[in-house]
Amino acid sequence: MGRWVLSPSYQSAVKVIVGARKAAGLTQRELAVRMGRPYSVIANIERGERQIDVVEFIAIARALGVDELELMGRIVTAVGPTLEL
Repeated sequence: MGRWVLSPSYQSAVKVIVGARKAAGLTQRELAVRMGRPYSVIANIERGERQIDVVEFIAIARALGVDELELMGRIVTAVGPTLEL
């Protein structure tokens, strides 16, 4: 597991995505189905065992029914001014 996955900044980003999933009323499995991906992809992201690339981030946002720029804005706010890698 990469050190970045353990950083407070990355964990904050994942918490925002988990919160958005829960706010949408979706389970990990339901989100995975909407994305056409195995359940393990979402589970591993949420456990901090898998990095999200930018295209996958867009797919997650769209599957959640959230504008990707708005979701990114939430993440930027959660991470705060000091980015820790």
